[in-house]
Amino acid sequence: MFDSGITIALHLRTPAGVKNVRVRFPSDEEWTERQRRRKIIIKQLGRGISETIIGNAEEADAVLLAKIRVPEENAPEVDAFESNRIIEQLSQVEVDDVVQVGDSFRVTLRVLGGTVVHLLKMPSAKDVTEYRRGFARVLDLPYNRQELTINLTAGGALYKKLIASTEGYVGEPPIIHQAGAVKAAIDALDAGLQEAGDPN
Repeated sequence: MFDSGITIALHLRTPAGVKNVRVRFPSDEEWTERQRRRKIIIKQLGRGISETIIGNAEEADAVLLAKIRVPEENAPEVDAFESNRIIEQLSQVEVDDVVQVGDSFRVTLRVLGGTVVHLLKMPSAKDVTEYRRGFARVLDLPYNRQELTINLTAGGALYKKLIASTEGYVGEPPIIHQAGAVKAAIDALDAGLQEAGDPN
């Protein structure tokens, strides 16, 4: 069972040995702020090739880790790059399976500590359009670059509209899981439309 209210003990392997770090799970507001601070830079290299760089990742994660660490005596020092590894572990949301069940999608996710399931009603075309407008902000920069900022609240808002039931949670799923489940359902919906439109 995933419980965002418990203290989490993480073991970070480093050249100097294992660092034991105790944290609480970030709040929805903290996840949203972390995502807002992470600037994704997409650089077009030509011939259809692009390069994606996540700027401010280590700094944003160091700020978040400082907020969620449980105060302890003799706690090990953790640098920005180690903070990034810890927050990446906490933010794990991997799609294991998406199955259409009637007019709903059953989304199975692998998250920190186990597997969880979200049953989401099928989004309307309007829902998908509004979600896409709010989920990402893209700025065109000089030298063939774009800056992408992700807004988790768009995923959270659509999730609350579509959610039918969940399995594997104590309490409400965190927004980072909500956004992952919504994206998986919309990707499955898009894949279904492509298959239906394929004459072969």
